[in-house]
Amino acid sequence: MTGCPVASTVAGVSDLPLLRIIDGDEHSLERRVARALAALPAGARVHRFTYWYTGRPPVHEATLSAPAASARRSRAARG
Repeated sequence: MTGCPVASTVAGVSDLPLLRIIDGDEHSLERRVARALAALPAGARVHRFTYWYTGRPPVHEATLSAPAASARRSRAARG
């Protein structure tokens, strides 16, 4: 992605993903996501996608995003 990011118009959605992982093996992807989540702030979100192609195996993707600003504020308020 090039240029300036466009701010999201959806409340609570971060502007850009922190990490995007793509793998041809779903179990391998899950292990990689678990390792990445261990290094990211608490409350990071994972969005999973599977791309299906005719005549080819599926490709699995996980996009990791920062916690929503409202979630960060509520956790900070709780102490």
